[in-house]
Amino acid sequence: MNLPSKLLILSLFSTQCLLHTFTLAFTVHHAAHVSPQNTHVSSSCNLNINPTRYPATTATSTTALALTEINMEEVESYRKLFYLWFFGGSGGGGIAIAAFPAMYTRFDAMRSLKNEGPTLGGESIGLSPLCLYPRDLSLSDVEKVLNQKIKVEQMVSRGPMDSFWAQRGYLRYEAFVQANQNCNPLAVRAIFDALTTSTSTVEPDVAQELLDSFKGDVGAFKTELLKSKVKGYAAIGTLLILLGLAADVSGEALAGGWFPEWPGNNNFPVGLVSPGVWTIPDYWI
Repeated sequence: MNLPSKLLILSLFSTQCLLHTFTLAFTVHHAAHVSPQNTHVSSSCNLNINPTRYPATTATSTTALALTEINMEEVESYRKLFYLWFFGGSGGGGIAIAAFPAMYTRFDAMRSLKNEGPTLGGESIGLSPLCLYPRDLSLSDVEKVLNQKIKVEQMVSRGPMDSFWAQRGYLRYEAFVQANQNCNPLAVRAIFDALTTSTSTVEPDVAQELLDSFKGDVGAFKTELLKSKVKGYAAIGTLLILLGLAADVSGEALAGGWFPEWPGNNNFPVGLVSPGVWTIPDYWI
């Protein structure tokens, strides 16, 4: 299994974890609002409780501003919610931190190929704008790459063995470029992109099967390239949505679990400035 495949599996696993975490979090959060009456609450926080003035289900904060009733059972539920979502989302965040810079580098390198190398010119293939290539591709340039006689196994064996996956027989972009040195660089990049999804490595049998299907059928190449790009966009979008959801729930749970009485909770994000994050220690429990 190649590295991009592992990243995709990790992303899917992170998504599963977040969805499972959401179910658990909802249960915990719901349970916090069904607290029994007259339950004595104990906490390791430094709280002064007046049993004659406040019921047993509440505790008083020792802030310098005011004595406020706080349901410690609900506070504990918020803390559990924070732990679930924060650590559940950290896996997806780690994947994003590692993957996004590499993806941007590949995208920037692809855009820089607009006027690079030789081109046969002539009729264009009508590439979809959704593919985000800097220009359309020449039909002659694409056919020149597809009509190469060399097989994928030969590309791998003659290409650079500078990685673990290349040594295992996987086709890497560098080997594909080397096998098509006299072809248009942007056409070479586009055809390789159609073989995989936002990665620089592809299984040799998959690559050979797709290349064979593209020969004499440029429409199949265009369709596969667009599908590859859309899958990549969907994966990125899904990951960003899940990370945003995890950050939102984690932030709300953090506030509810450690500084529920902070006035900034009611007018976030303005509360970061007024009254300001520096006032949070005054409300910490």
